[in-house]
Amino acid sequence: MNKAQRFKRFAITFTGAVALVGASLVGVSGLTPEASASESTYLIGTGISDVTGAIAENGAFGYASHQEMKGLQQRVYAHAFIVADQVTGKRVVYVSVDTGGIFNAVRVRVLDKLKAMYPGLYDEGNVMIGITHSHVSPAGTSTDKLYEIAAEDKTMHGFSQQVLDITVDGIVNAISKAHNNLEPGTIEMKRTNVHGITRNRSLGAYLQNDDVSKYDDSVETTMDQLEFTSAAGEKLGVFNWFSTHATSFPMHWDLYSADSKGYAEYLYEQKFGTDPNQDKTFVAAFPASGTGDMVPVAGNSSSTPEFMGTSDDYYNAEKHGQEQFDASWQLWNSPGDAVKGAVDYRGRYVQFKNYVVNAAYTEGAGDQKLCVPARGYSFAAGGENGPSGIPGIYEGMTKDSFSIRDVVKKVDQSDLGGLVRFAFASISWTGNDPCQAEKPVLLPDGKWGWASTVVPVQLLRIGNVAIVGVPTETGTMGVRHLRESVEQILAPLGVEKVIFSGATNDYAGYVSTREEYAAQHYEGASTEFGPYELSALQQEVDGLAQAMVDGAEVSNDAWPRVSTRGKVNRAGVVLDDKPLRQQFGQVLIQPLEQYQPGDTAKAVFRGAHPKNNLRVGGTFLKVQRQAEDGTWQDYLTDRDWDTSYRWEREGASYSRTTVEWRIRQGTPAGTYRLVQDGDWKNGWNHRIIPYEGISNPFTVN
Repeated sequence: MNKAQRFKRFAITFTGAVALVGASLVGVSGLTPEASASESTYLIGTGISDVTGAIAENGAFGYASHQEMKGLQQRVYAHAFIVADQVTGKRVVYVSVDTGGIFNAVRVRVLDKLKAMYPGLYDEGNVMIGITHSHVSPAGTSTDKLYEIAAEDKTMHGFSQQVLDITVDGIVNAISKAHNNLEPGTIEMKRTNVHGITRNRSLGAYLQNDDVSKYDDSVETTMDQLEFTSAAGEKLGVFNWFSTHATSFPMHWDLYSADSKGYAEYLYEQKFGTDPNQDKTFVAAFPASGTGDMVPVAGNSSSTPEFMGTSDDYYNAEKHGQEQFDASWQLWNSPGDAVKGAVDYRGRYVQFKNYVVNAAYTEGAGDQKLCVPARGYSFAAGGENGPSGIPGIYEGMTKDSFSIRDVVKKVDQSDLGGLVRFAFASISWTGNDPCQAEKPVLLPDGKWGWASTVVPVQLLRIGNVAIVGVPTETGTMGVRHLRESVEQILAPLGVEKVIFSGATNDYAGYVSTREEYAAQHYEGASTEFGPYELSALQQEVDGLAQAMVDGAEVSNDAWPRVSTRGKVNRAGVVLDDKPLRQQFGQVLIQPLEQYQPGDTAKAVFRGAHPKNNLRVGGTFLKVQRQAEDGTWQDYLTDRDWDTSYRWEREGASYSRTTVEWRIRQGTPAGTYRLVQDGDWKNGWNHRIIPYEGISNPFTVN
């Protein structure tokens, strides 16, 4: 993954009410002490809500390559589950969002709304928000300058109040649905190891670890799954954690999507008839576990040659999504372990500025203080699945090896490479920090106040299962160290398995082991707080686990500062116009009269700007099939994987919209048509007026 591309420009320019249960579930009718948490029956609820947001003239978070997004390949959602202890009334919430990153600006607003809606029930201790880490999902929700830059579109706008509001509201709505759906039910925990579908993109750094021989694979292969079933036997949902990067769509992609994990979710939804607009429906989520140094074997079309996928990125995304689904579906059809025991949680915000890591966590280095956040030179190189292509910059640039002429490692000794290194050195020398050890500082974002130093850590317990959440992209070995340590500490409580949830509750870059940090590959150069950041996270999550064992409370060191004051949004829609003799919705290019499975049906319309109406829970397109009685029935919408909606500006105020349908093998023969639904803005009275465009019918044989 390439979060370094954002630096390219800088370097060059030098610049409601509780529906089912109250604050306590004790004494509620039908919930007797006999239905205790020592058994396997909890109150469980699931919910799903649209968080797609603005789908054109907005950025994407992940590659930081100034992507100008132009439409939608697949809607993105927030997926939530709640588990409540029927005896104590304690409950935990986990939300997985199909997005690149959750930021403090999102989580704090979600918590504020939940506290107002459900006083005393939900707070920073028991609400955990994870992500799928799709790199092609709507961005603009961070109020930290560093991640605004990472989300910039081609106009250099990286903040969107519209997307922030939709994201917050969607998460809250998913939680509210899960809350209202609470009912007695059971949970199964299943675990397997999935080999051969991911690979380590920084193997040289990984092999520096002194405990490599303990493990059979150079990537974290654990797949964890929780399955939710009502007491009446209704399947309510599945949540699956697996370590990989959702980067099957590459850095030049310009349609929003939930990527490979979204495809895996979609395959479940098709099997169970999920309808996100219903208050209660089957919910499938594939949140990220570790990401760090793990990427799909299937690759993408913009990777470095040895990590390259095919030129068909739909195929790359489907392949990796299918691989995850297949492993998950095999688990689904296998016996699992009943989740049973008490519900508990611990969570806090930690101030990492001047944070001291105790000697017990520094492998003989004594007490160590975390550094002021900074990014190293190798950060600007990007990862193998999203290389920046900046001349003269490569992975493995350390203080000892850095030189303008690259005389030590001799990776790029070109004149242009030397010039780039000279330019970078000229602007970064003031950021040099001995605390950062092997890292030559390129971007002193901490000194510039570009990123938060307040870090959330959290631990949820559901009986014999726990979920640990940290805000970093954690690599293979880091995931193992954190998970295994917490499992050991929680063992006296009967906890048998710990699920790792990465990039959770906020986004704080990468974290690598001390040995990997010394190698300064992309991940080490992107470890903000220096060589002992993983040790600090280990100290914190161990502390949460021990507090849970001891029955002790924890407190916040600090609270994140979140403000949208002074944030500049990209200008909205002024008006929509059209040529004199055309109408909104008019078909400019009709589909062919006949298609075969494997073909792509397409129609082009005189459209309008999609920011006029985000159509949350709705659709910008329909594929309709003619029934035997001659009526037209909706067959697919823009939430379906095989459709795409594309918007293009013509001149100042004209729009062309394209509806595509990639016709899958097995599609029923028949007569179909393409529909584009939108809304245009009247420049005289500023009214938003809906329109509909309908193509000629065509046959699929």
